[in-house]
Amino acid sequence: MAAFLASLTLAALAGWLAQRSRHGDALRWWALGSVLATGGALLNVSQGLLPATVALAIGNPLMAWGVGLLIDGTHRLTGRPPRPLLWLVPMLCLMAAALWWGAWWPSLPHRAAVFSLVTVWLLGCLLAALWPLRKAGARIGLAFVGASALLLGGMVLARTALAWQGGPPSLSGADKPLSMAVYLAGAMALIAIQTGMLLIHQLLLIDTLRSEAQRDPLTGLLNRHALASRLPPSLAGWALVAADIDHFKHVNDTHGHAAGDQVLSFVGEVLQRHLRAGDLAVRMGGEEFAVLLHDMPAGAAQAVAERLRAELERLAPQRCGHPITASLGVALATGAADFAMLWSQADAALYQAKQNGRNRVELAAALRGTP
Repeated sequence: MAAFLASLTLAALAGWLAQRSRHGDALRWWALGSVLATGGALLNVSQGLLPATVALAIGNPLMAWGVGLLIDGTHRLTGRPPRPLLWLVPMLCLMAAALWWGAWWPSLPHRAAVFSLVTVWLLGCLLAALWPLRKAGARIGLAFVGASALLLGGMVLARTALAWQGGPPSLSGADKPLSMAVYLAGAMALIAIQTGMLLIHQLLLIDTLRSEAQRDPLTGLLNRHALASRLPPSLAGWALVAADIDHFKHVNDTHGHAAGDQVLSFVGEVLQRHLRAGDLAVRMGGEEFAVLLHDMPAGAAQAVAERLRAELERLAPQRCGHPITASLGVALATGAADFAMLWSQADAALYQAKQNGRNRVELAAALRGTP
């Protein structure tokens, strides 16, 4: 009974978190699924105390329904639509097997075989639904759920093997201690799965908060604080493009700060669209941005900066409702140059672009004449 109370407590915790979490929809499905699975398991272990039509034909499908809702909730968590056929058809098969081989023509081996197949299938579907989260900072939680699912699957398969060998016929038979051990291990595995899924939720939440703390909320780019932790030990071979929106104060004064925010967001989108894997884009503050390009010679970096400038000028009237241009400066790291030195060079080139009429790209003094 303690195991069932623990399972219901975890379900209540999931329901409580659902009221406070951005993943509340998934948590509500997890909470309801946990309650149904726990209720079904409680009916299942009541064999001998309740009629087979209640203990088996209702208890077993309830457990399958509960796990099915865990699967659907996980699909919602990963942004995919629920797929109820994954668990609805197995649930109906379980109900038919419980009635046929449980109430009408009792046969534990056949009933246990169907129960094992359905359980292993549902656990596999649950793990498949969780699998996309392995790259989202939830690997530990996924491993916890996976180990628990393997334990639960192993226990039901072991019970089936025992049934076919004439082992424990039921919870009320002569081998009741062994049967109880199998059921207790299964109950503990269900609790462990619930715990693992709540752990996954918390890990995802921590990962999301960490990501939000490292990014500028308006542009989606890295902030200066996050840049320090992303810089490689050596910047040799890296190019830095410094960008500044021309006459940005005029935009705010003429069109309002909301329009200015829209311009900043638009610039962030354009910069991110031109990033390769490993490149970094940072909002340095105000209307200043930095783009770090790895393994980029001076000529190629200048070409990237020119594409950025041209796209900002071309798309701004459509996206922002008024013209926008930017001035850009390009610098290339050499020797033991650190970020502060590289930024100073790129910023000086940007200043030169402003002096030369704005809406242009200039190379740092050290790169002029470099191919």
